[in-house]
Amino acid sequence: MGVMTDQMQFSNVKIINKLQNLKATFIKTGIFLSLAAYWGVILVGTFITFN
Repeated sequence: MGVMTDQMQFSNVKIINKLQNLKATFIKTGIFLSLAAYWGVILVGTFITFN
């Protein structure tokens, strides 16, 4: 009975770690995409004003 409880706790820890890694990945991707959009708007605006 004790072994099963240990395995369940270990799998819960693994699931929590995966969720934290997924959350960090989403945050990093969001930051990257927002910066890319920001600089894209700046560059497009600059090229439009020069033309």
